[in-house]
Amino acid sequence: MLLVLLLAAVAPARRDPRVEAVVQRIEPAALQTTVAKLVGFGTRHTLSDTRSETRGIGAARRWLAAQFAAAAQGTRLKTFEDRFTAEPGRRIPAPVELINVGAVLPGTDPSRAKQAIVMTGHYDSMPSDVMDAQSDAPGAVDDASGTAMALELARAFAREQPAVALYFVAVAGEEQGLVGSAHLARRLKQEGVEVLAMTSVDIAGNIQGQNGVVDNTRGRLYSEGTPIAETEAQKRLRDAVGGENDSASREWARYLERLGERYVENLDLLVMLRRDRIARGSDHTSFNQQGFPAVRLSEMVEHYDREHQTPRIENGRQYGDDLAHFDSPYTAKLCRALAAALQSLALAPAPPAAVKLGGAVSPDTRLRWTLPPDTRIANVAVYRRRADSVRWERAQLVGKVDHVVLQNVIPDDEFFAVTTVDDAGNESLPQPPTELER
Repeated sequence: MLLVLLLAAVAPARRDPRVEAVVQRIEPAALQTTVAKLVGFGTRHTLSDTRSETRGIGAARRWLAAQFAAAAQGTRLKTFEDRFTAEPGRRIPAPVELINVGAVLPGTDPSRAKQAIVMTGHYDSMPSDVMDAQSDAPGAVDDASGTAMALELARAFAREQPAVALYFVAVAGEEQGLVGSAHLARRLKQEGVEVLAMTSVDIAGNIQGQNGVVDNTRGRLYSEGTPIAETEAQKRLRDAVGGENDSASREWARYLERLGERYVENLDLLVMLRRDRIARGSDHTSFNQQGFPAVRLSEMVEHYDREHQTPRIENGRQYGDDLAHFDSPYTAKLCRALAAALQSLALAPAPPAAVKLGGAVSPDTRLRWTLPPDTRIANVAVYRRRADSVRWERAQLVGKVDHVVLQNVIPDDEFFAVTTVDDAGNESLPQPPTELER
């Protein structure tokens, strides 16, 4: 029997107590303590001292590894280390050992054992000269803030039971050219891990902009439109339907926006239609290059005197990324938003596959898909928005079915996606059509 629907506006969002519980575990005080400790190492430059117990990248790395180990004690959480030799390059003059450290929480669904969600912050820092490994480089906001989030999220999730694996990683060598994240992304790809979604939290603790504006109620989500690793088949489909704004990365950005705003009060997350800020980058790009959906979460306003600057006062102007300008309540707000999205996606059923769009030269839209054999699927939701819009505007639960006809919805005028839903309302990532039905 053909299911014929006229979709209604998005239904009121549901909250899962399991998601609420993780969100409430995020504490500003813990984030403040971690950032203060990392700042206290003086510099965390990639090429700085590795032997000292009190200064440099080595001391910071060992302290972080110990904190992740403490978080994992007595839980299913496992410490994670990704150790490798970085070869000489533009910002690395000689081979150097780098180590990504963190924790991974294994998934509980055996059929999805090779699927994972990844979150990173980079624990290295830099002064004004990216090759200066001696000067102070406190890196409170860039990026002790993201690193503190990785540790706090590991603690918050330690006793959870996600369907898929969760990685919380402090990556190395970001300031030297995204070196640590590139190695991590390649490693996961080589190990056959399917990264469902990745988030780089980079510069997420400052609330005062260079222009004096103070903003602690918004954050930015950057994601690629056209995928870096787009295949020829994907390009042909994108050309046919105009899917420049519906990459897997952008769907993850929208998902993070929806879930973050659902579970965190007084927060507005902006889906920025750029891969990153103009001519700048972060570790999510390393995952994009491997074909994984990835976004950057960042503060709303930046103060450029506090980024990539050797601490100093010059002509009465203060420079440096110090602890005094780190705002832990704001960082906690962003961390809670990310926690909500991570938990909801980790609990959600497997997504629909092979979504087909039909109805060209017709007043009705036809959608077909394949449901995976996931017993937790209780329903299917169909999303849509006008072709001149960015956010999903309408959605409807259509039942546990594999096709619908949207009556009097002209496919030329809308974009569509399909998601699976569990009994608690947790949804998979929306899946736009991957095939046109002739």
